[in-house]
Amino acid sequence: MNKLMRRNYTYGMLLPGALLYVLLFIVPSMGSFYFAFTDLTDFDFYSARFIGWDNFKSLFDAEESMLSLQNTIVFTIVTTVFKMALGLALALLLNMKLRTTLYLRTVFFFPVILSTVAVALAFSAIYHPTTGLLNQSLRLIGLDSLAQEWLTNTKLVMYSISAVEVWKWTGMGMVLFLAGLQSIPLDAYESATIDGASAWQKFRSITLPLLLPSIKSVFFLSMIGGLKVFDIVIALTNGGPGKVSRTLNYMVYEDFSKQYYGEGTAANLILFLLILVTMAILNLFISRKEVEM
Repeated sequence: MNKLMRRNYTYGMLLPGALLYVLLFIVPSMGSFYFAFTDLTDFDFYSARFIGWDNFKSLFDAEESMLSLQNTIVFTIVTTVFKMALGLALALLLNMKLRTTLYLRTVFFFPVILSTVAVALAFSAIYHPTTGLLNQSLRLIGLDSLAQEWLTNTKLVMYSISAVEVWKWTGMGMVLFLAGLQSIPLDAYESATIDGASAWQKFRSITLPLLLPSIKSVFFLSMIGGLKVFDIVIALTNGGPGKVSRTLNYMVYEDFSKQYYGEGTAANLILFLLILVTMAILNLFISRKEVEM
């Protein structure tokens, strides 16, 4: 009897949280699969008419939608590559026994805790074409030809936004890589040193294989964050100039703000499937590599 009561007590404590999760996440998520195929334009769900694939066709036929998809992919690739490369480089540097290690860890991680809006305001000033710190610094050292209109040049704007994202979130990757590096046993390096292995051989044969779980975590977080990008875009450019820096999430936001709920839900479903398929493929590929190593 006591065992039965203890078991029921456990389930009873879990039940409120489970109900909230079902009501606030599972039910709306399942409903979105249906409303993506309707002409829902207000919150009168019962009047929504089933229109099949029309919402998806209008999204793929629109040139702006394809540009949003292209911007999302470019942003994801650029930010993932640089966040991983710079994060690993900083982790390797700060894993050394330096006097300023603790101070530098704090400095490099500090951007992660800053508000996105505050970061966007700061970089809007830095990127200003005439009074911005970046262009003024370039002119000061005689590189006037490199001074650009960083947030209004249609060819540069997505890369400028990507640079801000990299600056803000590299510290997160650094911390995860650093945790992985500090979990590697020193005995492995000592044995490699006795065998005459070079620094590159140690990195390739010891550090990288043992760091693969951390690499996997940083890679997935960066990819998902890139595909879901919204806040930094709306804070820096509001999708401009014109609509050339819109992303998929921005497109969803714009559809919902115009009360095109059916089309917005369809766009959100496309984003969900894009993230799901991308992560599944990458997880399969990385898992195979992990087994081989």
